Amino acid sequence: MKKILTAGLALLAIAAMGAWAQIKVPGEVASVFAKNCLDCHHGKFPPRGLSWEAKKIEAAIDAPSREVPSLKIIDTAAPESSYVLKKVRGEKGIKGDRMPPTKALGPASIKVLEDWILSLKKVGGPSPT
Repeated sequence: MKKILTAGLALLAIAAMGAWAQIKVPGEVASVFAKNCLDCHHGKFPPRGLSWEAKKIEAAIDAPSREVPSLKIIDTAAPESSYVLKKVRGEKGIKGDRMPPTKALGPASIKVLEDWILSLKKVGGPSPT
C-alpha cells in the first residue's frame, strides 16, 4: 500500500509539472519582456540567472528570486506578491533598482504583466493559458 501511495504521489507531481510545461506565454507578455528587458536579461549568463527570452520565461514561474529568496519571481499562489511585479512597479522591499533601470515601464506594459500573472493564480492547481 505504501508503494502504491508513493507511486501515486510521484505521478501527481509529474502531472503537475507537465501542466506547467503546457503554459503558453502570450505574445503580448513576451513582447513586453523583449522590448524592455532583453538588453540585459538574455544569453547564457543573464543577471541573477534570470532570462526573459520568450522560451525561458516559464522558468520564472514559482521560482524564488535570487535577490529576495522569500519571494517568487512569478508567484502563482499569491500573484500580487510576484517579485517581478514589485520590481517593475518600484515597490518598497525590492533589492536594487526598479526594473528596467533606464526607463520605467508604462502603465499599459505593467498591466499586461499583471493580467497575465494574475491569470496564473492556482485554484487547486495550475491552469494553463
